[in-house]
Amino acid sequence: MQDSIKKSLFVNALLVTTLAPLVALPAMAVASFPFNQSMLLGLAIFAGGVGHVASTACIYSDQSVRAIMQPMKCRFFVLPIAGIVITGIALLWGSAFSVAQTFIAGIFIFHLFWLHFHYQKQNYGLIAFVAASEGNRAPRILSHLLLLPALAGVLAIMPALTQAAMEDESWLEHQQNGLYTAALIVYILGGILLATVVFKHRNAFSKPRMMIFTLASFFFFLPAVTLAHSDYAFWSYALAHGFQYLLMVFTVSRATGKAIKSILAFTVSFIGGGFILHRLAGNQALFVCGILLTWIHFILDAKIWRMNEPGPRKLLKGKFDFLFQS
Repeated sequence: MQDSIKKSLFVNALLVTTLAPLVALPAMAVASFPFNQSMLLGLAIFAGGVGHVASTACIYSDQSVRAIMQPMKCRFFVLPIAGIVITGIALLWGSAFSVAQTFIAGIFIFHLFWLHFHYQKQNYGLIAFVAASEGNRAPRILSHLLLLPALAGVLAIMPALTQAAMEDESWLEHQQNGLYTAALIVYILGGILLATVVFKHRNAFSKPRMMIFTLASFFFFLPAVTLAHSDYAFWSYALAHGFQYLLMVFTVSRATGKAIKSILAFTVSFIGGGFILHRLAGNQALFVCGILLTWIHFILDAKIWRMNEPGPRKLLKGKFDFLFQS
């Protein structure tokens, strides 16, 4: 298959994985479709949520990726193993320990801020990726500017998600209106500043794909600000993020031998993650461990996909060679 065709297929697939959940789930919310009534949606949430975090294990099956990891053994080997051991301990004995609710809530709120930051940094990475494939460069300020809609999203949805996680509707109840007002202000400010940057760097946004991915990143968290149904709002962009990641991971592992190893790694980690998720209810220590394992996913990703560092840049340009052919 010609590189130009591969390039179009990949970029279009990336766009579909982004936009489909962002459109489909809000549409289901508007149609008042019961959130827990769709098996397909449940499977999508399981794959895009637990599955995309678990798919980080796939990168260990690729020798060329492990070469990038070697100079950072503590980050890529010691930290994940420690996280798995701690989680195993929590799985066996965590229910015997009582963790203060304020501590869990604090950890969860911090997690939500880091989670939304992580989502939007991936979006910017994809913008930079698409721009590079077009022989272009994304303005660096865009990396910081796009954090405003992410901040708006977490401020708007944080009370509802915290109440659901803590199983107590009193959490952040009195701050909810103030947080939502702040979210609206931040989102509008982000829109004004984005329009200014696009106008100032018109040449950088002259390619349609660059503009489309930038707008998709800006509207990524709009469901959190506009939908009353927090489950549909959150999972609309959480699934978009998860499916983006799965597409990237399995594209990296597209060579036959490596793909088989990656599928095996994904299956094992996916089933293991699902088992842990099933056991989360009533186990406060394990709930915290689930958050910590997700943080490990954040930390690993922060290095593997960075195009501004020589090692990862060389690796990704080799893996996605069809995007960077002149």
